[in-house]
Amino acid sequence: MRLAGTGNGPVDAFVNALRQALGLDVHVQHYHEHALGVGEDANAAAYVQLRIGTGLHAVYGVGLDPSIVTATLRAVVSAVNRGIADGKLALPAVRRVANA
Repeated sequence: MRLAGTGNGPVDAFVNALRQALGLDVHVQHYHEHALGVGEDANAAAYVQLRIGTGLHAVYGVGLDPSIVTATLRAVVSAVNRGIADGKLALPAVRRVANA
């Protein structure tokens, strides 16, 4: 499945794509990032708190990558996966079509 979304940056576009394509009512509540080490080859760590819907439920995720943007997207995926595992989020059934 390919997702596409728009926003004021890559993280906003990704979260909007999750909402539109998968029906996941998640919103970035808090976000933090920092380098793991020194120099230009240091990995980045990103932490996100996603609010689910309008309620008080939240899920948290962490992502690591040399790119801070990719680390943040991984953190969002981590939080969504945690929400699914905890039963706070559910993915819609995805119909797979076989290529003939």
